[in-house]
Amino acid sequence: MAQKAKRKILQLGKYSKVIVIPRDFLRDLKWKENQMLELALDKKNKRIIVKDAK
Repeated sequence: MAQKAKRKILQLGKYSKVIVIPRDFLRDLKWKENQMLELALDKKNKRIIVKDAK
């Protein structure tokens, strides 16, 4: 079963928004600080897909 968490969208500066990713998610994916990630927008299903940018 997939892990789930609810997060608010936060303001960072004048134009940027931030979503905080839970530490457990980062640990399980072995993602580190400054790692490059790829974001894809799925407008039809209203989703943002985040994955490692190998």
